Amino acid sequence: MTEGDDVVNQWKEWNTQGFIPGPEESERAFQERVTFCLDIENQLGHSIGSGTELPFESSHPISKEVVEQALPLTQHLYGIQPQWVPLFFGNYQLAPWHGGCAWIFQLNEETPTSAFLQLRTPFRDSPQFLKIYHRRELIAHELAHVGRMLYQEPQFEEFFAYQTSPSPWRRWLGPIIQSSKESFVFIFLLAIVVMADFALFSLGPKMEAFALWIKLLPVALVIFALGRLIYRHRILKRCSKNLEDFFPSLPAQHLLYRLRDSEIKLFSKFSKEKIEKFIEKASRDTFRWRFLQALYF
Repeated sequence: MTEGDDVVNQWKEWNTQGFIPGPEESERAFQERVTFCLDIENQLGHSIGSGTELPFESSHPISKEVVEQALPLTQHLYGIQPQWVPLFFGNYQLAPWHGGCAWIFQLNEETPTSAFLQLRTPFRDSPQFLKIYHRRELIAHELAHVGRMLYQEPQFEEFFAYQTSPSPWRRWLGPIIQSSKESFVFIFLLAIVVMADFALFSLGPKMEAFALWIKLLPVALVIFALGRLIYRHRILKRCSKNLEDFFPSLPAQHLLYRLRDSEIKLFSKFSKEKIEKFIEKASRDTFRWRFLQALYF
């Protein structure tokens, strides 16, 4: 199906604003989500007015200025500038090691999915926190998640988000944890190790062998995570190289950001002809690929 110029131009504008169709999203649902998200501040205001209070500090002029500082970075990396995303300040439900997060949510079962950002309160007045977190990098990191808000694709999600870091080591090592659940598992295992040390101290040599095996659990988890990280970095690199070699005029990193996990793996192995056939078929079957084909091919 060939799209009209007006339709494609509208898609390009929405795409730049960070609206990317989800893998199972229809064209109508996509349009409804875009309309809802562009009005999200009013929607949140109506929600608050109806008795639902957000546990965050709001300062819209400051918030918008802060978000805009990260947009050149997200434009360079992903081809998105989602300046519509509201930003709030507060420590509500943030783990001690989190500087902020993106809330992907529905106001109720009948409204489309939308998003807003939350940063720790100190970021309201400072671009840094604890000399570890940098506000611009953190916002760009979370906006990377917002652009893929309807993607349930965990294997490479953090790889895209950590590309916002100026540190090569953080870009490479950051995605070692795939989800918050894995973080809690690792912390839980460390707590068990500490408990095992106390048991060894209390019960003596008869607990030594058991305590040793317990201590090996976090080590085994780290080895597994490192192996998985290396493997996935290689897949992403091969996929990106194939896109660059096969389609020289294509912004490869931008398209890579819009692929599903399975597509990244396939494109890392496919020839140019196989990729073209895949896209041709997928664009007939799904709105997402019709959208991507019109914009990038």
